[in-house]
Amino acid sequence: MSKKLWEASQTKKKRSNLYKYEKFLSKKYNLNIKQNYSRILKWTINNPNKFWSSIWDFAEVKGIKKEKSYLSKILFKSKFLINSKLNFAENLLSKNDNSKAITFISENGYREVRSWRDLNLNVNKIANFIKKINIKENDRIAAYLPNLIETVEAFIATISLGAIWSSCSPDFGVEGAIERFAQIKPKILIIADRYYYNGKEINIIERLPHILKKIKSIKNIIIINYPGKNYLKFKKINKIKINFWKEIVKIKPKKLEFKKFDFEHNLAILYSSGTTGKPKCICHRSGGVLLQHLKEHQLHCDIKDKDNIFYFTTCGWMMWNWLVTSLASKASIVLFDGFPMYK
Repeated sequence: MSKKLWEASQTKKKRSNLYKYEKFLSKKYNLNIKQNYSRILKWTINNPNKFWSSIWDFAEVKGIKKEKSYLSKILFKSKFLINSKLNFAENLLSKNDNSKAITFISENGYREVRSWRDLNLNVNKIANFIKKINIKENDRIAAYLPNLIETVEAFIATISLGAIWSSCSPDFGVEGAIERFAQIKPKILIIADRYYYNGKEINIIERLPHILKKIKSIKNIIIINYPGKNYLKFKKINKIKINFWKEIVKIKPKKLEFKKFDFEHNLAILYSSGTTGKPKCICHRSGGVLLQHLKEHQLHCDIKDKDNIFYFTTCGWMMWNWLVTSLASKASIVLFDGFPMYK
């Protein structure tokens, strides 16, 4: 056996979420685990439905939990917490105070902080605007955006209504975005005017006419100006409604009810890499994504309230979704946009 390189002190172990989870399991199911990870692992394998139910309870998921399950020898056919209901967005908006929720840092030096209160407020405004233009459950909203606070707000607003989110980062190029978004027939495209990479300002908005020519399903455009900058000018586009983010967030907020959707309600469409042909759509569902992320965050990464989480990613990679879900654990997140080695 290899030599043990490091072991946490008893003090650190007892401060960990995994230690708290062990105590939680022992009490709830009358188990005798006693800081034995192998016993916890064995119990989770032998009791998969109880395990996922325990994650719901331990992480204090907001929703209506039902214990029914269906286990199959074929893994992907198994179902857990059947008939449970939740709203993913409601769980992300886990706080509503003046503490820090999101920090944005651009390679150009611009920095911005959004409080939980302002995050809730902006999500409210965007969601009500989207609702006003007749977006319904399972309608698709496509985002062609840098890694901005506004990107997170648009995501939460979209899924709060039961619409399906799909995002690509601008570095994919216009054809890369079209290859992906054309498959899902989005009704709204949210696009930034520019982004920065390795000291260069790159115009995104000039790609818009070509995107609209190729994707006929788009009926509304929402344009976000890059933080700290004025809107870039662009050619007039006829026969489509253009909306500006800065104007939307000026509207008066209205009460936003978080409807509870089915545990397997569609959440977001991600894509395969495209290395073996066109990128393939992969639709992820609400309940499974939320519980998996909460499990990874709280038990694997020991993420707690007041922690500040950073992962270098763009919104074209699944780790962006993983990072954003950290909000459900009451942690704040850091978004970096640009080239990390740029000076």
